[in-house]
Amino acid sequence: MSDLPRATGLAALVVRRPLAIVVIALILGVLGYFGTRRLGIDQELRALLPDDAPSVTRLDAVSDRLGNQSDLYVTIRGPSREANLALGAAIADDLAGRDDIRYVLFRRDPAFFRDHLLFYAGLQDLLDLRQRVIDAIQTRVRRELSMFPEDRAAGAGDDDLDLDEKALRERYGLDSEPSEYFERDEGRLVVVRARPTRANTDISFARGLSRELKAAIDGLEPRRYHPDIEVTIDGSYAEHTAQASSLERDIISGTAFAFGLLLLVVAIYFRGLRAVPLVLVPLLVAVVTTLAIGWVFYRELNLVSAFIFAVTLGLGIDFGTHILSRYRDERRRGLDQLQAISTTIATTGVSTAGGAMSTAFAFLFLVLAEFRGFSQFGVIGSLGIMIAFVAALVVLPALVLVLDRVVPWRVPAPTASTAPGARYIPRRFPWLALGTVLVCLGGGVYGVTLLPQIGFEYNLSKLGPPDRTSPEEQQRANQYRDAVGRTQSSDPTIVLTDNLAHTEAVNRQLQAILDLEPEQIAEITGLEPYADTPRKPKPEPKPAPAPKPAADEDDEDDEAIEPDDAKFVRLAELARAHGTVDPAVREQLKQYPPERLREMDDLLSSVLSIYTFVPELQAEKLEIIRDIRTRIDNKRGSFSAAELEKLKSWERYLQVDAPIGPEDLPQWVKVQFTDMHGELGRFVACWQRGPKSEYAHAKRIHDAFDTIETPLGPAPAVGSHFVVPEVVDAIRGDGPLVMTAVFGVLTVTALVMFRSVAHAAIVLATVGSALGWLAGVFVAMGWTLNLFNLVALPLLVGMGQDDSLHIIHRFREEGPGRLAHTMRETGGAVALTTVTTVIGFSSMLFVDHIGVRSLGWTAVVGMTFCLLASLTLVPACLRLGEWSRVRRGE
Repeated sequence: MSDLPRATGLAALVVRRPLAIVVIALILGVLGYFGTRRLGIDQELRALLPDDAPSVTRLDAVSDRLGNQSDLYVTIRGPSREANLALGAAIADDLAGRDDIRYVLFRRDPAFFRDHLLFYAGLQDLLDLRQRVIDAIQTRVRRELSMFPEDRAAGAGDDDLDLDEKALRERYGLDSEPSEYFERDEGRLVVVRARPTRANTDISFARGLSRELKAAIDGLEPRRYHPDIEVTIDGSYAEHTAQASSLERDIISGTAFAFGLLLLVVAIYFRGLRAVPLVLVPLLVAVVTTLAIGWVFYRELNLVSAFIFAVTLGLGIDFGTHILSRYRDERRRGLDQLQAISTTIATTGVSTAGGAMSTAFAFLFLVLAEFRGFSQFGVIGSLGIMIAFVAALVVLPALVLVLDRVVPWRVPAPTASTAPGARYIPRRFPWLALGTVLVCLGGGVYGVTLLPQIGFEYNLSKLGPPDRTSPEEQQRANQYRDAVGRTQSSDPTIVLTDNLAHTEAVNRQLQAILDLEPEQIAEITGLEPYADTPRKPKPEPKPAPAPKPAADEDDEDDEAIEPDDAKFVRLAELARAHGTVDPAVREQLKQYPPERLREMDDLLSSVLSIYTFVPELQAEKLEIIRDIRTRIDNKRGSFSAAELEKLKSWERYLQVDAPIGPEDLPQWVKVQFTDMHGELGRFVACWQRGPKSEYAHAKRIHDAFDTIETPLGPAPAVGSHFVVPEVVDAIRGDGPLVMTAVFGVLTVTALVMFRSVAHAAIVLATVGSALGWLAGVFVAMGWTLNLFNLVALPLLVGMGQDDSLHIIHRFREEGPGRLAHTMRETGGAVALTTVTTVIGFSSMLFVDHIGVRSLGWTAVVGMTFCLLASLTLVPACLRLGEWSRVRRGE
């Protein structure tokens, strides 16, 4: 045997230095353990794409400029508003003093907006207010100049402005100033909103922050404020922490169950507990070493590669099982340690190496994928497989020898079952083998025809943990979301701008899309807007101003009514032309393709920027406000005490005398729009309707809002949901490439190893049939492919190939007529390795995460089919080959 000299040299090294090999392996294992503990999991979808992907590049730009965009909410519930606000103020003060909190929002002083109330009225509304003041004053003048006392008495009260503060707000829709607190149910629920410095996906940070915040709240003794008060931490930080804790518990419990079952199966198969550490110690060393290397390369695993521990454990145990099983069989046949190790390395070691290398190369081809769920998985998986193979080939025999020095392994004497037996090749035609081949291949071909019926899960929200919140918990969550604003509690699309002028241009465009009426959208696009697009409720028409009293043409004492000033005539024309949307902005919207603008109109639900708080047409409004103020001041002496009192309630709104800009806004507004570089307002946040985790809808948002075009230049937009279509598109593009490469590796490996087209064809037929059967199960069970269980497909190719390689290699080693002996020894080892691999993957079946569980089920069912095909189709094909050679006289 050509491999025997090299095997003897490696075996001699193992026999001479077993303790040194074991000690080095254990040191690597300890170092690997500490590296593994530092390995994190990035739960964001962006981690599944390369760093140069468009959405990732833009998200990085947003993170660099704005930092974390997720908020933490502290919800206070209690029957007393005063107690809730007092506790909220104490919590807000505590949060504001933390270095890991950027800013806190609790009390939003509305004084600034009250003082500038008329700036937030529409231009036409201010003109209407001015006309009402003019009419009232002119009526008063005519009455006072009347020569007849009865006219003066009869007109009393007709000139009442009827503009106390309440009437003013109702008439001109000025009740939209921000509420002072985030509250609902008359203050029985109050929310403190804080912006941490780091993202909610940083689980260790989120956990530490939640733990410290709970301790700080407990230190405040909430029950001192009211005995029935209750405080909870809500929002994405609490949700991500709970999900991560649940996932970790699932992983630990599932892995513990699988590990315990592995111990039991290995002990039963080898009929002794000695085999348990012999197989599992090298494997665990390999796994933790692999994960430590993963930490060196990546620092964090993504959602798909997070379960590489279970994958490496499940696949790596095959190598140790095959090596130990063959070593045991050779020792039973009377060989000494060196001979048994040499024979094992030269025979089973070669087939194991072929399976390990082909599977490792199949994994390595995943690196070609743009989808980092594949590429990262491929790098770590290929390293793990090769490290596990080396550990099984070198560390396991060394550990056998070390343990043998402490407690000698009593090898059973050879029995009839362990003896090779006579060569036997039946002369009759193997009808059973032919029937087995036809059934297996027929089932595989039928499964392949069903492939078009297998769907792909495009809604990524269906791949996470199931929603197990009770109706009561959902109601509580809705309460705090209502308090802070449902829109504000969801992830926005961020439009990055270059400066404040750029921000204003983007804000005006997006706000115009919100304000346009359906007929205006149809006029701009030439397309009918979507009928089900939600619209703002139209404001109720304002009552027309009271008609001016008719002048008596014969009454020469009546003062002639002068025509209005020309500048106010122009302002009235501007108000009519401007309407709800600036005509210049409407022209800008025409630059978008009609279909895209209709999509933007249908999807957009809310816009927020620093310019949300800066009113338009301030110079024109100031002209009107100054004129109203001057007219009232000139006639103040003619008003009664009651009229003056009514004026006093709203006249203070006329005292504004300068425009306001972003820098003039209250600090609690500016802090929300100040970026990490200390600059104000260089972004616009907007929200879209619909399920953003569903591919088709996320694709609509992505395509509609990818870039906002303005006269000052384009403004790129991005949101976490922009990643969804790019992830799915990457998978759809990479999937066929990866599977083609994997099958190519399989074919080349089989040809190089066997130098036989027939045996390579058997390997391909085995793997293809198993995957065809799996396709049939997918259709029958209504399963769909997704970004998680797709990873199982190259695993199944490697597993199916590994099983068939071992059987065919052992058959070629034994020679014709020894098929039964081959299946008894190697077939048993193949069955054991599949069972242990299935057990390793079964840890995924215990998690709540639906995507990971689908990966587990796909791997478990697929590997079972790979075993079934290897134990039926492979020996049937080999039996037909034996009969064919006999017929040819070979």
